[in-house]
Amino acid sequence: MKKVLYILLFSNLIFGSCAKNPKQETGKIRFMFDPGSLKFISSSFNPNLQTMSALYGNQKGISALETKQGIAGVELKLVTYKMQDDPNYFGSKVNGELLSVEAVKTDQMGNLDYGIEFGKVSSDESSKQRISSILEYQPLKLPQ
Repeated sequence: MKKVLYILLFSNLIFGSCAKNPKQETGKIRFMFDPGSLKFISSSFNPNLQTMSALYGNQKGISALETKQGIAGVELKLVTYKMQDDPNYFGSKVNGELLSVEAVKTDQMGNLDYGIEFGKVSSDESSKQRISSILEYQPLKLPQ
């Protein structure tokens, strides 16, 4: 009888610990950006707006940011997320709601084209100002 009681108690403990935590359930669906063939270039954080951004681009985009020269065929995308607390680590922030995806491309003549592919940009900057702020990013140098 004791064995049956211990088995029931132990199985209750195991199955009870697998329950979902209702505090972490927000009911929101998080959309994530799929960079496709684009590579991660750099990131930035804005604690005042509680946002974090990641810049993705093709190899020509990385070269253009490194040399600060116009190159035909550049494709850059700046992805901005709302910051949220990481439920697994105290004091840590992770990307939350996808706010915007901005794209900067060059045609065969090297002319820049700017567009917003998703969401809205919260700043009052013009297209030229947004292009220049995106082109100011420095590619991260990772050790080989």
